[in-house]
Amino acid sequence: MIGRCLILLLISYDSLAQTYLGPRFEAMGYTGAALQGIYSLTANPAGLTGIEYLTANISYQHHFLTTDITSQSALLGVPTRLGIFGLAANRYGLKEAYDETKVGFSFAKQFGTRFSVGMSAGYHQLFIPNYLSVSSLSVDMGLQYHFERGATIGFQYTNIGNADYGQDIYGIIPTYIRIGGSYPLAQVIVSSDVVYRLERSLGGHFGIEYRIANLVCLRGGLSINPMQQHAGFGIYWQRFMFDAAATFHPRLGTSPQIGLCYAF
Repeated sequence: MIGRCLILLLISYDSLAQTYLGPRFEAMGYTGAALQGIYSLTANPAGLTGIEYLTANISYQHHFLTTDITSQSALLGVPTRLGIFGLAANRYGLKEAYDETKVGFSFAKQFGTRFSVGMSAGYHQLFIPNYLSVSSLSVDMGLQYHFERGATIGFQYTNIGNADYGQDIYGIIPTYIRIGGSYPLAQVIVSSDVVYRLERSLGGHFGIEYRIANLVCLRGGLSINPMQQHAGFGIYWQRFMFDAAATFHPRLGTSPQIGLCYAF
């Protein structure tokens, strides 16, 4: 089992390790460049300007179900007069065999009613017991522009300096540019992203969210290159938010995720 899991870790490394997204964005097809909220700490930091209250989140993901590969994350968004500050911690790996951890600090500010800017600094650590422990630093940035009728376009540049763990380590910190848009239609939000990765691969992401009476959200999406399907839902009760998502990979299987938020 451990050998199989380590193989999967290497196969899925680029798409899963440091490109973790929260359950809402995952359910909407891995979109996020033009969306807002606490999960923007895992996507475009400019989207943090959508946070109105101090918000905390914890999430858990089990990759492919038949393996022991998991992700855990904790997010915190803090609105202030200066802007929105955010902290994020994410761990991905296999217990007692492989761990990749990222801790990030973000800041976002809105200028006027239309334009938002966000920056993130991240500390990455790759750890394999009794073998190696290496670390690196990265910087991300993001922009969002909000139109009068609610439409938003977003730009995200992750790992601007192309940071890595060193030439002797097969540990990749992904570098990519993401451009996306979202548009509200009554109770529905439609979102789409295009992603260009450093290795010159191009991916597409499409998602939709349907809100029912401000209590329940149904979500779905599709990713291209690699081809994956996504689905999920959200439940809102007072200031509690529960989100669930699942990604369906045609070869590797299903990866479910849950997240719990509270706005103070």
